[in-house]
Amino acid sequence: MEAVCRKFLWTGGNETSHKSLLAWEKFCYPHSAGGFNVMVHIWNKAAVSKHYWNLSKKKDKLWIQWINCYYIKGRQVWDTYPNQASSMVRKIMKAKKNFEEARYTHSDILALNSFSIKKLYQRLRVTFPKVTWKRLVCNNAGCPKWVFNLTLVAHGRLYTRDRLAKWGIANNLVCPLCEHDNESLDHLFFKCSFSAALWNKLLIWQGVHKQIMGWVQEQEWAIKFANEKNAKAEMYRMVLACSVYYIWKERNQRIFQRRRRTVDNLGMLIVQDIHCRGSHNLKITKQLESMNFYP
Repeated sequence: MEAVCRKFLWTGGNETSHKSLLAWEKFCYPHSAGGFNVMVHIWNKAAVSKHYWNLSKKKDKLWIQWINCYYIKGRQVWDTYPNQASSMVRKIMKAKKNFEEARYTHSDILALNSFSIKKLYQRLRVTFPKVTWKRLVCNNAGCPKWVFNLTLVAHGRLYTRDRLAKWGIANNLVCPLCEHDNESLDHLFFKCSFSAALWNKLLIWQGVHKQIMGWVQEQEWAIKFANEKNAKAEMYRMVLACSVYYIWKERNQRIFQRRRRTVDNLGMLIVQDIHCRGSHNLKITKQLESMNFYP
């Protein structure tokens, strides 16, 4: 199931497979750790463990009586593993490892009067190191595709030309937006003259007065400025995600479709999308009403 999910995520289908932009392990991390909170496998482990608890407590259910009669035969569940049983029974018996991973002993299991899948799930989840930019993606009211792309940029995982050149894939390193400097993640967002002009217009529109820097510095500044819960900070996070998404889309469009838009056209499109998306958020709607439509 995970293999199908990975293929669909990065290719749009389940028959072909390409190099992943982000390792599946990191992809499954919680949002606060820079992942997308795909923790299905841990929840499944916790759910199967409930059957193991039922066996240990010898609940009065037909399937438990059957397993006790044919496989356990009066022994302790903790010390039993039937090799000849069905795959489902073996999977339930293997749930012993889940309890050990959650630091439960056999006596602890027997002492539980009720079992909570949620509580075991929380114990099975290890403590993940939180990323400094978690607020930019965790509390972002933008479209999911904007936030998804922003997360990849924060991880530095986009296929910019400098990365492709390291793998011997790209020979042309020139940025397709400004057609002057070499393309890198730090250059593309927002040192590039095209991106800088676009970002400057959007900053003026938001009423933010600051010097435009490269992506690394812009991200550090955004972490400090947009770490609040007020409308202006929420708006900034949304505009940042939307701008990064459309700059990357414009870059790809120029390379693969030979089509290009002006700074004003792209800026107008971003503002329209912000107004459309912001209409679902009362706080941002009020903020938008106090601003001009476009600088």
